[in-house]
Amino acid sequence: MNGNPKLGIVVSHPIQYYSPLFKYLAKHINLVVFYCHNPTDEEIGRAGFGIKFKWDVDLLSEHTFAFLKNISSNPDVSRFSGCDTPDIGEQFKEHKISHVLIMGWYLKSYWQAYWFCIRNKIPVAVRGDSQINPDENKIKAVLKKLLYPLFIKKYDALLYVGERNKQYLLKHGARPEQLLFSPHAVDQSFWKAENVERSAKENKIVFVWAAKFIFKKQPLEVIKAFIKAHQQNPNIELRMIGTGELLQESMRAASEISFIKFEGFKNQTALRDIFSQTHALIITSTYAETWGLVVNEALSMHLPVIVSDACGCAPDMVDDGANGFVYKHGNVDDLADKILQTCNLINSDYKNMITAINRKNEKYSYSENLQALTRFINL
Repeated sequence: MNGNPKLGIVVSHPIQYYSPLFKYLAKHINLVVFYCHNPTDEEIGRAGFGIKFKWDVDLLSEHTFAFLKNISSNPDVSRFSGCDTPDIGEQFKEHKISHVLIMGWYLKSYWQAYWFCIRNKIPVAVRGDSQINPDENKIKAVLKKLLYPLFIKKYDALLYVGERNKQYLLKHGARPEQLLFSPHAVDQSFWKAENVERSAKENKIVFVWAAKFIFKKQPLEVIKAFIKAHQQNPNIELRMIGTGELLQESMRAASEISFIKFEGFKNQTALRDIFSQTHALIITSTYAETWGLVVNEALSMHLPVIVSDACGCAPDMVDDGANGFVYKHGNVDDLADKILQTCNLINSDYKNMITAINRKNEKYSYSENLQALTRFINL
């Protein structure tokens, strides 16, 4: 490296998935994280959880950060105009930032950071996780293909989290030499199976579904499939974790069914405890699920996973038949079959399954992200 490079990371707000990554990176890279907004507990709850809460893990420790002044009249981390931070360039100057990583381009703040870097010749990278969505409005898709190359080509580096995100960037004008692999990952020291070996000989095999009860997560799909699978294997149970607008409808669909349990929202530590008591994870999302980091969490705890083929992480995180299965989204019969196959995998090939899981955990790790950012800084 020339001089003393200092990385600025621009992100919407403190996020439970990102903060552990920032803590890890801060041990190896001189960096400052710039948060565009500091949401209240009510704002966090409105983002699909339906309840007011705080995360039970510290999101602001062990890394240098600054909250930008958000002048939006209606602050919101999910809308373009919800984060408006015109002094971001001054903050870069004050903190002597030499390189900038922006965590997407859907917020006004992200564009303010982007244009400041372009005007001032500061090396700038972007990291998102979008995937090609076949259900997307066709006019919108055409406009993206025309307009996105105009700004994508100006980034010094494009950090992609997985194969589908890579293809998305290439489709929208990325040059191969811009691309750096920066995989989605979780804190594997937190999500860790502490000598837990879930015996395949136990009477019950317990599956867990952990998500917001909203349309893109498709909670009714897993309920229908699980009822079908239970007809062939009565020794399975399902624990559904989360809250949201579809919770009541989902509970009605499983009323008077003892093998499906609804347990409400669980914070990070409680969810980890639940994972340690279960045998496999199911995620049933549509293409709107650009990744699905709960899959990383489950694999870190040595749970095999059943993943919808629409979910962004499917081609990266699942080696079909080795550490889990991919099913055709919307196909209840296929999901029911994969539930039964997962039981067989746990019962017949447990040790090889754990080996396959560990290989995946090694690749989708924080160390890979450090390598990507080190390469960007040294470009």
